[in-house]
Amino acid sequence: MKFPSSEQCLFAANILVNKLFFKKYQHQDLNRILVVKLDEIGDMATATHVFEILKKSYPNARLTVLCKPFINSMLQDDPFVDELSNDVDLDFSSFQLVVELRGTWQTLFKAVFSKVQYRLSRAEVRFRNKGNQLHEVETNYEVIKPILKQEELVLKPTLYFSERDINFVNDFLESNNINKFSIFHVGARRKLRQWPLDRFAFVADYLFQKGYQIVFVGTADEEKEINEVKGMMKNPSFSLTSQKEISILSALCSKASYFIGNESGPLHVAASFDVPLIGLYGPGVPNVFYPYSSKAQVLHHVLECNPCDQIHCSKADNPCINRIQVLDVIGLIH
Repeated sequence: MKFPSSEQCLFAANILVNKLFFKKYQHQDLNRILVVKLDEIGDMATATHVFEILKKSYPNARLTVLCKPFINSMLQDDPFVDELSNDVDLDFSSFQLVVELRGTWQTLFKAVFSKVQYRLSRAEVRFRNKGNQLHEVETNYEVIKPILKQEELVLKPTLYFSERDINFVNDFLESNNINKFSIFHVGARRKLRQWPLDRFAFVADYLFQKGYQIVFVGTADEEKEINEVKGMMKNPSFSLTSQKEISILSALCSKASYFIGNESGPLHVAASFDVPLIGLYGPGVPNVFYPYSSKAQVLHHVLECNPCDQIHCSKADNPCINRIQVLDVIGLIH
């Protein structure tokens, strides 16, 4: 007998709690809105349009986003966000509306015991579309759709950065004499999502020969993999790593000519700037988490074992990510 996961239990609790404790939204002006999004970089990148849409429907409302601390730099320059909080103990009772895009048991209980007037949750949307999930960008929109005053809206997640960020990037590019360049992100949160490093090196050399300079991005934890790829290359390359500010990555992506990487946060950051990109997918769910951009191309061998837990592979001798060949990627480069 298969028992429901902790996430499935939380989803069910969200649906039940919303029915029992929160009244249906009555059209009225709102002055305090809290969006709960305790998630990772890529997930946040598919949700930023929610802030803009809410703010345009309720221009007089103060919009607070509850997020993880490392996300702050990603949102601190967003003109539609009035306040960022990393404190799950903040006073929920001061908000008329709580929008739960990714919460926890703690934030669920706080909304109930704080007697918030209205609460929206992604759980209802996911349950309603079970078996035919929407893209995550569309799911986030569907969560807030019942309270919107505008019907015709463009679903375009957008990231913002400061003048300081773009100056930093410009200095980096100018000091290294970098003009037309392609960004590579070779890391992945899970090993089964990571394309072989030697194949990245081959594609990077190919792009160099096509006139692109190569810039690797990633965290300090990914520098080992980056250096391995650079060591396999026949041509020079650059790297911009260990930068804590996601906004610097945003500024760099805004000036890139190409982006190639595994399913990851940086891939979705690049998609928000409509950078021509190639996403390399392994065990991920098809369509739902693909980069949301008309300039995105995805390589994804969806096997009969998909979706999986992305940890235990039933085809360890030839995992799905390894089935993407170098020629597959090169064939998509224009």
